[in-house]
Amino acid sequence: MEAKKRKSSDDEGEGAISYFPDDLLCHILSFLPTRAAASTSLLSKRWRRLFTLIPTSLDLDDSVFLPRDRPKECRRTSFMDFVNRLLALQSDSHIPTTKFSLRCHKGVDENLVEDWIHKALIRGATDLSLVLLFPSCGYTLPSCIFFYSQNLVKLKLGAGILGLVDSFKTHRPDFIFTKLKTLHLDSIDLGPFDPGFALLLSKCPVLEELIINNANWYQWDPTSVSTPSLKRLTFDCAHNLSKLKEGKLAQAYEYPPADISLTFYYGTWAPSTVSFDTPNLLYLDYSDFVANNYKLVKLDSLVEARLDLGLNGTHVYARDHLGYQIERDATNLIMGIHNVQTLHISSDTLEVISDFCKTVPVFHKLNHLSIETDDERGWQALPLLLINCPSLQSLVFHGLHHSLTDGCGNACNCIPPSSSSSSSCLTTCPVKVLKILDFGATCGEMSLVEHFLKKLPRLEQVVIVLHSDSSQGEDADIFEVSEALEMAPRASPYCKLEVVHY
Repeated sequence: MEAKKRKSSDDEGEGAISYFPDDLLCHILSFLPTRAAASTSLLSKRWRRLFTLIPTSLDLDDSVFLPRDRPKECRRTSFMDFVNRLLALQSDSHIPTTKFSLRCHKGVDENLVEDWIHKALIRGATDLSLVLLFPSCGYTLPSCIFFYSQNLVKLKLGAGILGLVDSFKTHRPDFIFTKLKTLHLDSIDLGPFDPGFALLLSKCPVLEELIINNANWYQWDPTSVSTPSLKRLTFDCAHNLSKLKEGKLAQAYEYPPADISLTFYYGTWAPSTVSFDTPNLLYLDYSDFVANNYKLVKLDSLVEARLDLGLNGTHVYARDHLGYQIERDATNLIMGIHNVQTLHISSDTLEVISDFCKTVPVFHKLNHLSIETDDERGWQALPLLLINCPSLQSLVFHGLHHSLTDGCGNACNCIPPSSSSSSSCLTTCPVKVLKILDFGATCGEMSLVEHFLKKLPRLEQVVIVLHSDSSQGEDADIFEVSEALEMAPRASPYCKLEVVHY
């Protein structure tokens, strides 16, 4: 009698969710992480069957199996057992595996990894993500990737596994990614004169998006992205540049060698020659050390660009401490983006434009310009940029910081009026919307905003976003800043001012 009551009680507890139709339960399970969704198969035979009916997107990460108290002692056997059981559970399902994501570290059997990838591809995976953090530099991609290359639509490779060109020579050299639309390369090491990257791109005839994060180029020359079908390109090597900005490599420059080499030997090499042969590209996010030159730049269809280019550590030291003249030419790159409509540039890029561009094009289509600022970088290029943007409607500053130089006097009031020209690049600037982020409300910043209000003749809206630490009283800040700026003279009678907090 007790057993009957217990069973009845259990059924009553399960009842609410058990009455849901299979389609709804599968939809709910699809939102769970792979490990959690697989765990539901232990509940009953029905749940096991339901798990095999989920539109399969497997996201496998061995880091979730690491014990928090002793992470280094884990041999990852539990992760390997879990994946083996999971794939066996789904072997009888007729639902294809559409996405297979695998991230694993040292300690996971490389032969098992190849078997897992093979099974996922057999089951129809079109979206494959592999971040294989193995210590061996001799690891090459499994041959099954090339055998099933015609099925892939998205492919992500991480942790240096692209570095060996043998991956493409020894496994099916006639392969081609006929359907691949998105290629993501993360933390890839390309050795000196390694043709693997160019070879890979040549095998992707319909590629539309290319993402390259944390690439180390070494002495690879030339660096070229040549893909006519490409529409979006993210080329990001800024991890080394950010380390320089944060001072993490400062110790490396305390005792430089007497005969200093003008290549960066503490992170990644500065590229020598870079080319963009991408005539149909619509979006470019390019962050790296500025190259010696840009031999070929075809970006005629470009709509939006983000540029963060700067000197590497050795060049900075050679220029600032040894007095070397740094030879760089970014003219072709800046000329090549002349059709862009939206442009975001860093403070380093602004410096590159002033120091390493022989000329700046007229940006006839540019209507939105966003500039990051830095109190160690000057605004010498800003007057020329504003003069060459006849259609500019929106101007955004991320902070109002810059080093004080005679060259930026046209755009700001950092030099005495008596020594500056009466004309200003601002008086002919067509900007209607001015937005200033991370505003600290210092005397210098307040004075510069007043300068903008006084010079820009077509302003319709000024939005100032106060820095969260600009003062203690939020309401008082907004009121004080608004009251002070409302009193400032304006070139435009239609200008409205708005001051807000984050």
